[in-house]
Amino acid sequence: MTELGLLGPENTYHDLARQKFLPGINHVLFNSFDDIFKALKEKRIKKALIAIKNSTSGLVGDNMERIKSSGHRILEQFELPIHLCLASFKASNIDEIEKIYSHPMAIKETKKFFTKYSHITFISSASTVSAIHEVKNNRERNSGVIASKAAIEANGLLLLEEDIEDQSTNSTTFALVENI
Repeated sequence: MTELGLLGPENTYHDLARQKFLPGINHVLFNSFDDIFKALKEKRIKKALIAIKNSTSGLVGDNMERIKSSGHRILEQFELPIHLCLASFKASNIDEIEKIYSHPMAIKETKKFFTKYSHITFISSASTVSAIHEVKNNRERNSGVIASKAAIEANGLLLLEEDIEDQSTNSTTFALVENI
């Protein structure tokens, strides 16, 4: 049995939280919260690291309710500062960007920053890192992504803007969860 399950792929904010608060733990990355909760219930993983709340955007999906109603308990909580960046594979500045891919929470957490760029269309992705892979695969010159600096650097994108989150104190609370 694997010690820990969390939302992937590598360099998502879940993975960055694991690296900071639970380094060295044997872990497996999942594609969705549904998959994580199923693996926890089936005892394929001992514990899960689940985002439950963002200081700017509020609750993360229905994760808190799922934890409470599914026979799990929170062992510990961790707060990770969230700093968002804008990047692209080909565009050299924000004025060239027409589409931005990212997780809905990241889009919501940067709304004020983008108010002066009404020409940009936002496209939701499963995670900030999934958004990077979408942009990488479509190779459109006018596409950008909102993600962490670590994920941007790990994937070789051009960093266009840093710290674009609307609140400089933006953070996400992650819960370490196990079966009761």
